[in-house]
Amino acid sequence: MQKLKAGFIGFMPFTAKGEEFYDYLREYAGIGYKGFENGGALFREGSVEENLARVKSYGIEPIDIGLMSFPGRPEPGMDEIIRQANQIGVRRVVAFNNLASMYRFGGRPEPASYDEVMREIEDFEKKATILKAEGIDFMYHNHDIEFTQCYRGVPHLQLIAANTENLTFELDCGWAAYAGADPVALIRQLGKRISALHIKDYIDKTVQYRGMPNVMAPQFTTVGTGKLDLCGCLKAGAEEDIEWAIVEQDFPNILQNKEILTAAYLNMKETGYVE
Repeated sequence: MQKLKAGFIGFMPFTAKGEEFYDYLREYAGIGYKGFENGGALFREGSVEENLARVKSYGIEPIDIGLMSFPGRPEPGMDEIIRQANQIGVRRVVAFNNLASMYRFGGRPEPASYDEVMREIEDFEKKATILKAEGIDFMYHNHDIEFTQCYRGVPHLQLIAANTENLTFELDCGWAAYAGADPVALIRQLGKRISALHIKDYIDKTVQYRGMPNVMAPQFTTVGTGKLDLCGCLKAGAEEDIEWAIVEQDFPNILQNKEILTAAYLNMKETGYVE
């Protein structure tokens, strides 16, 4: 059993680029983080090879290529995704949204039909099969709705797992727990099909999600200070040989970005299951 490596997603302004972007990465690497999601940011400006060498000199590396597809904003083709992944040496591509999350967060007015969901699952598996042949995992990132929304009596996440073989999961433990699922049991059940963990915590308070009046969510809090069974999730992740424990907090509670990441890292490390 090896310890998980600590990664993060977010915790910098969406506008951060150039020196500001790299200053954040250097600062967070100094806390102890070994990886950051959305490695596509290295393609924004300058030489990709130089950008990659620069972040690695800080002791941090990209974890994956992130995909966010919306109407009118198509995602890159598979050849381009593979090219980008190979160029920065990542072995993971993650889909951060789908039909379920678009409905959950106001991107579509009504839930997807069973047929729509099955077509999407088929498309995910097709992409996962292509990427697997290149040695790359295609990960599906969940929110809470995949546990509460059912199709023909089956929770959406179970439907995805049962109808795919090559698709892997980036299990968001916080969203799963908030939905009433047991993330520790899920880690055990999905086992090798989990390619990374999102470690997110929350308290007993419901708020508007990012100020959106019709979208409610838990009040997220610094990892280790809320309801998530942090030690249980990390222990299960280490025993299943999952490489990454990725801290995410969609919006702050009391602490701010560097404070959140510092406390979260120390709380994870204190369990004994994170480097």
